[in-house]
Amino acid sequence: MAETSIPSTPRLAIIGAGPIGLEAALEGSRRGFDVQAYDSGRLAEQMRRFGWVTLFTPFAMNSSEWGRARLRETGAELPADDAILSSKEFVTRYLDPLSRLPELAGRVREHSRVSHIGREGVSKSVAIMAAGDRSRRGRKFLLRVEPGGEAPRFERADVVIDATGVYGTPRATGPGGLPALGEEEMAARIDRHLVPILGSARTGYAARRVLLVGDGYSAATALVEMAGLAALGEAPEVTWIRRGGVGPEPFLVQMGDPLPVRAELGARANQIARDATWLTTLPGGVIEAYAPARDAIRVTIREPGGAERAVDVDRALALVGYRPDSSLHRELQVHLCYASEGPMALASAILSESLTAPGAAGDCLKQTSHGAETLRTPEPGFFLAGAKSYGRNPHFLLSLGHRQIGEIFSLIEADLATEVGAGTR
Repeated sequence: MAETSIPSTPRLAIIGAGPIGLEAALEGSRRGFDVQAYDSGRLAEQMRRFGWVTLFTPFAMNSSEWGRARLRETGAELPADDAILSSKEFVTRYLDPLSRLPELAGRVREHSRVSHIGREGVSKSVAIMAAGDRSRRGRKFLLRVEPGGEAPRFERADVVIDATGVYGTPRATGPGGLPALGEEEMAARIDRHLVPILGSARTGYAARRVLLVGDGYSAATALVEMAGLAALGEAPEVTWIRRGGVGPEPFLVQMGDPLPVRAELGARANQIARDATWLTTLPGGVIEAYAPARDAIRVTIREPGGAERAVDVDRALALVGYRPDSSLHRELQVHLCYASEGPMALASAILSESLTAPGAAGDCLKQTSHGAETLRTPEPGFFLAGAKSYGRNPHFLLSLGHRQIGEIFSLIEADLATEVGAGTR
């Protein structure tokens, strides 16, 4: 192996310039790293996608202490710690100002997709890291970058944090988590993220036949907005497929919920589920197929008792969750949980906590940090952070991501100190 010197200013590549990637870039810059953050779209693209949606958690939980402190140093006027913002307000009042700080100037590259990450001069199959094995450690990471309007190129980094999130990879709606028959062919008429039903997406939902799939708070938001259409005399005809046996009502409303916006949304959606004459609910139904039917989509649904039902709809809104895209780091040695698809050490810690403290399993507010070591991967210098670190588990909070950032940098700096002590390799 060729000698590899330790850089005096390590280059840190952050993939994804959302709320966690941007905070990591700021913290990395503060700690003296040569930071470059990449995003395939705009800064905080997914937060902008849901701009009209009110966030459950207050501003102080969604922003970092170091980010707030740095902005206040510049004289920025920030929201109150307990302010409840929309996603758009959070971007415009916090994330956009962060990106404009002098230390991040030129370090956040929008419309620059990182399609693959590898290790320079060594393939994935070479050397599983063990004590004393340096065949991977010290090799530069190789990033294949696709800047908008330019030819792809390779760029290099000493450390990589993947904070790309999960919203870019919606899950399928068919049986067993597979795509239903014809699902790909009907993709243009299936919305897989929340859309502004009372806004720019109104024509697709007002007085239309709609299939709603899902039973989380995104589905609750969709029901409330469709009730808004009904109040305007434009009620859609909605068939709602959700998991059965969740409880007496579709959405759990906790007594004394510390997130009142969440409680209010759940209560309102439960009322709609009970009272709306434009809504047909099929608990436990499974979509088996989509097919064109003149100007509609014919959806074949298998009910819990085995009966088959066909429903014609104009549009489908599939809010069934998301999964991480592991293709980005396919050429790295990353051990993923076979169930959640999050990094194995962290996934194991989350599972262990859910077994010993069952109440923590279904409530994002009860999620805790599991320590820096759970954020390591077998690939030296490569870390998964943010929602992607939770894989398919939806109970991630931005405040958890802020703790992860501090823990990841403690690992990076400890590793660099060890390597400096060892000299060149």
